[in-house]
Amino acid sequence: MAQVVLENIYKTFSAAVRVRETDEESVSTPELLTSSGAVLRRINLTVNDGEFMVLVGPSGCGKSTLLRLIAGLESLTAGNIWIGKTLVNDLPPKARDIAMVFQNYALYPHLKVYDNLAFGLRRMGESLGENQELNSDQQQDFSSLLRRFSEEALVVMTRSLKPGLRYFSDREKAIAARVLAVAELLQIESLLDRYPKQLSGGQKQRVALGRAMARNPQVFLMDEPLSNLDAKLRTETRAQIVELQRQLGITTIYVTHDQTEAMTMGSRIAVMNRGQIQQVAKPLELYNRPANRFVAGFIGSPGMNFLTVQFSAPLLIVHPLFRLTLPERWGFNLKAYDGQSLILGVRPEHLKMGCAAPRNLPVQVERIEVLGHETLLSVRPYSREESSFSLIQLRVPGEVKVNLKDQIWIAIAVEHIHLFDPQTEQAIFPR
Repeated sequence: MAQVVLENIYKTFSAAVRVRETDEESVSTPELLTSSGAVLRRINLTVNDGEFMVLVGPSGCGKSTLLRLIAGLESLTAGNIWIGKTLVNDLPPKARDIAMVFQNYALYPHLKVYDNLAFGLRRMGESLGENQELNSDQQQDFSSLLRRFSEEALVVMTRSLKPGLRYFSDREKAIAARVLAVAELLQIESLLDRYPKQLSGGQKQRVALGRAMARNPQVFLMDEPLSNLDAKLRTETRAQIVELQRQLGITTIYVTHDQTEAMTMGSRIAVMNRGQIQQVAKPLELYNRPANRFVAGFIGSPGMNFLTVQFSAPLLIVHPLFRLTLPERWGFNLKAYDGQSLILGVRPEHLKMGCAAPRNLPVQVERIEVLGHETLLSVRPYSREESSFSLIQLRVPGEVKVNLKDQIWIAIAVEHIHLFDPQTEQAIFPR
């Protein structure tokens, strides 16, 4: 188990790297010649020992590339990656003591489940059995090396035979004990004699997880491991992954584009967009205090609604179709925006159907999605003079009866609104 530290990470496929000489050392500073070549820029992130960190963002934002940099499958343009106290920039993947679970499982089709689980253990340089530990003098002894080579050869030659005819060295016995322990933890003991083609998607995923767990690495890296599963199985498997991580206490970095997955799994979440980290926080902090408009729109399902409004001091918000008076706590931080535009954000769950009133918004129903316990409505602000308003989404109880093209009024929960600077799109917080 170890802390993972990313320091000023850059990754680009079309950049010149200028080396700036200083009095003390040479510092590599990437000069991005084309913005299209910059995959990652100024990534600084610390993943604490034993933490479950989720990297989330839209497709193409750089999250999988960042994971591959940590694994050693991509080379850095600039920056440092630390795993524990070791700088791993120049270390090959096998020397980083990490285990990675891929999106496509990456199981060996010609090996049974048992051998898939044991594969990484057999490739490890160190011995797993206490009787196999050698001191420096013994390692140089030719007879010891020959004996070990002979035992490993017998293990390989008899592996395909019936259990009673196989040869098990002390090392292979230790591997078998580790494999059986992991199989029991994942409840796949009955699958050990099957080939991957005989498994369902969920079973393959558990085998892939088991292969990573068996090595007991310092860090788990998971690249969208649930994307090939159906909705019900995804829900079951993600709960299982979280529980396993809690039991093992291994530092885990998990990549997904599904914000619901991120919110339910991560102890902290790093939201990425266009190669940069937008915000790192606990799930509820991301939901309640998004740092900018992108985070506010990405976190939540459905996402946050946005409206352009005018602010009039001390506390008045004006829209062509409604006006709101803000709570007193907003007054101080909004003084500089008197007479200017702001972006008002409000989540679907903080809107409800109301009556005709100056503070409520008249809308027309454009789409209805019935979910049983609730109904999602997509509505458009209604005005005979203006028809260019974007769709707004809100949740209503399942028993509410609404028809397409109905004209209704919606009330905004003013205590739950968010405001953003229209130029920088950064959040403005009340005192």
